[in-house]
Amino acid sequence: MSFPERLKATRLALGLTQEQLGYELNVTKSTISAWENGRDSPGFRLLPKLKMVLGVSLDHLICGDPVEGASELKSKYDAQVRNDAEAQLLKGYRRLTAKRRKGLLAMID
Repeated sequence: MSFPERLKATRLALGLTQEQLGYELNVTKSTISAWENGRDSPGFRLLPKLKMVLGVSLDHLICGDPVEGASELKSKYDAQVRNDAEAQLLKGYRRLTAKRRKGLLAMID
């Protein structure tokens, strides 16, 4: 499995869209698509943030070192959700565009 494949598999295991991952990294959806299709790769300055957002080691993303299974990754990510209502809110939030997310967060604050 290559870097683009590992990146996509990890993103999907977390239930993130390309747009959502791009939002977290402050890059466009097309940038994430280019990384996942092997047309481009992230610069060194983005690697620490990519590691943090995805919750996996750079050794795994870049070199393919073993990591927890996809279901375990998703479970770890979903463990932050306390009940069904929070899970529903999180799913709805993830479906929002970046602009709508900002508006919702501004309204909450």
